Amino acid sequence: MKKRKRDDCMEVMFNEKIKNLEKILAITLKMKEAVIAEDTSSLLELVEKRRQLIDISEKIDEKIKREFADMDEGIERFKRSIREKLFEIKMHDEEVVKLVKKLYSDIEGKIVDLNFAKKVTQQYTDPFGKANFGEGFFIDRRE
Repeated sequence: MKKRKRDDCMEVMFNEKIKNLEKILAITLKMKEAVIAEDTSSLLELVEKRRQLIDISEKIDEKIKREFADMDEGIERFKRSIREKLFEIKMHDEEVVKLVKKLYSDIEGKIVDLNFAKKVTQQYTDPFGKANFGEGFFIDRRE
């Protein structure tokens, strides 16, 4: 009877672990959507939620190691399903990282363009600048 109770307890803990991993996967997919939509505020919120879920997952792992370190039978099936979930999360996470890097690069490019536009605007709006102070421009007409 005691073994059955321990097996049930093990199944409950592993199911808790798998449900937590499914939540992490769902958050990871939402992160991908946020990056594609360039919604950085949502992305930051999702990153924080995911971090909290990862902390919970680590606590579950510690609990499982403490409670079932001596058991090998029956655990392999749970380990396999956990590995599959982790692999799926990893695949989507890698996509999110690629998308974030692209978004970051695009934002850097936009900043460079804005700085250039700002310099050009300053040249023509400065009331004491060369363009507005009657100094003229040199045009080379050599062929």
